[in-house]
Amino acid sequence: MENEGKANSKNTKNININVGEEGILKQIKKFYDENLKKWHIIVFIIIAILYTISFVGKMIELNNSGLSSVTSAVNPLAFGSQVRDSGFLTLIMLIAGITPYVPISVFGAGQALNITTDMVLRSAYGLSYMPTLYVGGLIQVIGISLSVVIGLYFCKLTTKRNKFEHSTDYGMDDIKKHFYEIKKDEKKLQEIANKKEAKAKEMQSYNVKIPYLMFIILSVLAFVFEFIGIAITKI
Repeated sequence: MENEGKANSKNTKNININVGEEGILKQIKKFYDENLKKWHIIVFIIIAILYTISFVGKMIELNNSGLSSVTSAVNPLAFGSQVRDSGFLTLIMLIAGITPYVPISVFGAGQALNITTDMVLRSAYGLSYMPTLYVGGLIQVIGISLSVVIGLYFCKLTTKRNKFEHSTDYGMDDIKKHFYEIKKDEKKLQEIANKKEAKAKEMQSYNVKIPYLMFIILSVLAFVFEFIGIAITKI
């Protein structure tokens, strides 16, 4: 039990908010740096490239063919509508992380392509300048990519937790063990003992705690980036 407690402590290190031990902001930054930063950068670059291609493509299409080529009888979204939609999608990507084994949150990357349509409309109607539209959209991409990464990491932890909770100590190796005990095959018995020990260590590594509060805080931060980005596109 003592070893199990130590292992569990090791597995859950850096994912809990402990008020009083160190500043909450420092804990959030530490959690982000150790668990999300690398993947956030990678996902941001991928989505930013897709966003830029979509933005430039639609602007070229608009210049060549006019407003009708981009959309028909549609007006730019109001600020409140965009904020509401972004908040809803951020929430959906977080909740999607609850589902083990299936990284549904990755589909949130498509939101970066959807925002370009509204930007092109605002440019076509002379409501915003192209540089502010692009920069505002890029800031939204920071929030969108963070939401995607949070959802994916959430899914990873729930998958581990699901494996741990549904693991069983008895399996084919135990049946083989009984057979080798009858044969008194010490070599095979030792091999099985080593395999069971390795499996136990692997299962213990899945005994993780899910930092729900940390995910909520970072999701709010992602939404703040999206909010700022939307505000800039309205300038």
